[in-house]
Parts: sequence; C-alpha cells; structure tokens
Amino acid sequence: MSSLPVSSARHGNMTKSWYLVRALFSTSQPTTSNQAASPTKTSRTASFDGLRGLACLIVFNFHFLYPYTQTTIHGYAVELEHGASRYLHQLPILCLIVRGRAMVTLFFAISGYVLSHGFLAATRTDRLDHGVARLASLALRRWMRLYLPASISMLMVMCAAYFGAFEKGRKLNNTKLMKGVWEQHPPIFKTFGAQVWNFGKMWWGWQTPFKTTIFYNPYDPHTWTIPVEFRSSMVLFMLLLASMRLRQRWRLGFITFVTLYMFAARRWDVATFTGGALVADLHLCHTIKNTTLLEEKESLLPTEDHPASIPEPPPKARRYALMAWRYFPLVVAFYVLSFPDEQGKKTPGFIFLHNLIKLLYNDTFKFWHSAAAIVVLWCVPRLSPIKAFLGSSIPQYLGKISYGLYLVHGPLLHSIGFALQPKIWELTGFGSKSGYCGGLMLGWICMLTISIGGGHLFWKYIDMPLVRFAKYVEQTASASTPQQRRRTILE
Repeated sequence: MSSLPVSSARHGNMTKSWYLVRALFSTSQPTTSNQAASPTKTSRTASFDGLRGLACLIVFNFHFLYPYTQTTIHGYAVELEHGASRYLHQLPILCLIVRGRAMVTLFFAISGYVLSHGFLAATRTDRLDHGVARLASLALRRWMRLYLPASISMLMVMCAAYFGAFEKGRKLNNTKLMKGVWEQHPPIFKTFGAQVWNFGKMWWGWQTPFKTTIFYNPYDPHTWTIPVEFRSSMVLFMLLLASMRLRQRWRLGFITFVTLYMFAARRWDVATFTGGALVADLHLCHTIKNTTLLEEKESLLPTEDHPASIPEPPPKARRYALMAWRYFPLVVAFYVLSFPDEQGKKTPGFIFLHNLIKLLYNDTFKFWHSAAAIVVLWCVPRLSPIKAFLGSSIPQYLGKISYGLYLVHGPLLHSIGFALQPKIWELTGFGSKSGYCGGLMLGWICMLTISIGGGHLFWKYIDMPLVRFAKYVEQTASASTPQQRRRTILE
C-alpha cells in the first residue's frame, strides 16, 4: 500500500512530461466539436501580420543586394563621386521594394500596435483585469519570445562558422563582384572551445537591453534589432500600465506626449513602439465612435424607405476625389518612408525634409522612417483594398514565418549566397548590364526560395515550439490549477 503514492506521483510526472512534449512539437491545434463547426475568425490585427510579412520580404531584398550595389541606399538623381545615380528602383515609393531599413521601423511600429491593442481594448470594457493579466503575460514571455529563437539561430551560425560554412564569403570580399557594402562575418577559432567562449562573450554583450548603442554582433549583424525590440517593449508595457486608470482623453494625450518626447530625445526606436500604441488607441476610438453613430442612425431609420427618399450615389468625379483623399495620407507616408539611407541632404525631393530635422538627428532618415511608419499603420486598416490584400494568403504566410525568415536569411545569404552568386555570374556574364542584372535576378530567386524554405523549417521546428515552451513556463509558474495549466499548454 505504501508504494501507491510513489506510483501515482511517478505517473503524474510522466503525464506532465508527455503533455509538454506533445504541446511543444505538435503542428496542429486541438479542436472541439464546437470549434470545428464554427468558421475561422480573422484576427483584428491580421492586416498587420501581412504587412510584417511583406516588410520581411523587403528586408531580404535589401540584404541580398546590399553587398553587390550601393544603389539601394541612395535616392534618385543624387550626385555622387562617379556622377548622378539614376536607376528605376531608386525612385520614391518604388524604392520601397528594396528599402530594408525603412521596413525595420515598420516592424517596431507593428509590434507596438499589436502588443498594446488587447490591453487598450480591455480598458474600454469591464474586463480590465483581463487586460492587466494579458499585459503581465506579454511582459513575462517577451524575453523568451525574442531572445530564445535568435540565440538558437546564432548558435547554429557559430557551429557552421567553425566548420567553414562562411569561407566562400571571406574569399569574395575585396573582389570586383563586391560593389556594395561588406557585412562582417563570424570569427573562426582553431578549437571549438575557443569558438564557444568567443560566442558566449558576444552573446552576453548582445543580449543586455540596457545599452543605448546598437550592437552589431559578428555571428548575425541583423539581430541588432532584438535588444532594441525588447527594451522598447518594456518601455511600452510601463507606459500602458501607467495609463491604465486614466480617462480616455488623458490616456490619448499621455501616449502622444511620450511619443513626441521620445522623438525629441532621439529615441526613434522607442517612439515607433509608443507610436504604434497611439495608433491602436486612435483606431479603437474611431471604431467605438462609428459603432455608436451607426446604432443611433439605425434607431432613427423608418421601417420602410420611400423610393424618393433613397439618396442617389455621388457622381464619379466626386467618388474618385473622395478615394484620392482617402489614399493621400498613405501616399505621403510612403513618400516619406522613401527617404534615402545615405546622402538625403543632397537627394532631390528630400533636402527640405533633411533640413527640417538635421539639428536634432544626425541620421535624419531614422526620424522620417519612424514617423512615416506610424502614419502607415493609421492608414492600412482604413483602406479596404489594402486591408484585403494584406489579409490574403501570401502576405499572411510571410507574416507567419516572418521571424524565422528574418533570423535565417542573413546566415544563408552569407554562406550559400556568397558561394552561389559568383557561379551564377560565370553563366550569365558579369561585364554587361544585362548579364549583371540577370545574374542578380537569378540569384535572388534561388536565395529567396532557399530562405523561405529555411524560414519555414525554423518557424515550424524552433520558433513555434519555443512559443509553446514559453507559455508552458508561464502557466507552470503561475497561480492556477493543474487543469488550467494543461488546457493552456494544449492551446
């Protein structure tokens, strides 16, 4: 009889372990009969998931071209040492297909919007406790959500570097093929222990969120955004918590003040996060206002409309004018988002914007990209065609794997990409413009395919299991019943 409690405890531990393994590596969500019968609900922030996916694709475009040409960082018709730079992909708005640094500010603004939307919505209802619980959950899991996948990807880079995966890239440096900007490659040491020790020192310096300077680590320079996102997220959570008991107008004014202050303090990164929260609050205000007006209008409508009382549709000219007016802020935001990364002070069409802010910012593009990204967030959900496109399958898929794609595309470009691109130019030719551009196009197609495949695998087998692991850790440590913990893990 005395062995029964031991046996029960052992069975309980085995059951917990089984649920954890099943939750981490399951690729499908459990459904009940009620869930199966109900249609899938679209997330209120689905359009921003699609926007994040397209932004990640543009970041890939930028990093693919970055070592081979400097035209992606300059604007159209800017006078350089070798003459004016006039290429089609440098034109305002059109240049956004390769303007990766501008897309990073969109990442930050979208994160600010998505992280704050649920809490701000809860403050408008009687479920404030639910909003606070959600905010606490996000704050607790944020480090794991950002740092664990990035740490694993860089650990893989360290192992690949030790076994020579980046040697082709080193040989490519300082050759005639490298017309762009060279990015640092991971160091290689004679022993694996020395390699691990160097990686550990780098990782410790990289992961701290308390440095205000950008940290480009040699194992993946593109992960400089991770500490910035974590630090800005913590500021955002503190801002939301501080505004919890404020009346709506005061909360809106408070978030606006903090955003303007961050811009004035040259913290453009934090300003994009708080700016995303500001847009989320404005959207919620607009939605509630429209709902109230619609209810009032419906209460005043007669039960039957006389044909003569039905208003005629506006003429075509007026409809087109209204449509142009609705799209005008988005077009302006896209134009400002096109501010060149380099030589904005000499680029036609952007000199005035540079002079407006040059006393406050040395790199004026950071301010204008951040401000424009906030305006883009405001415009996207208000334009039905744009919202529908971002909710379609391809942008949504790219949004789903965006973090995995962001983490793997750099190492893949620096290893397989640098080994493959010279071979492609041997086939297409490098001396002529047609051969050079054709080789770039072929290399882009090959590396995009490889990167999306790698991003999908990383999302499926590393990113999503880590998300479920973070939820498991939270539920295990939280004050809840075992049944609630088990249900949350399976979800």
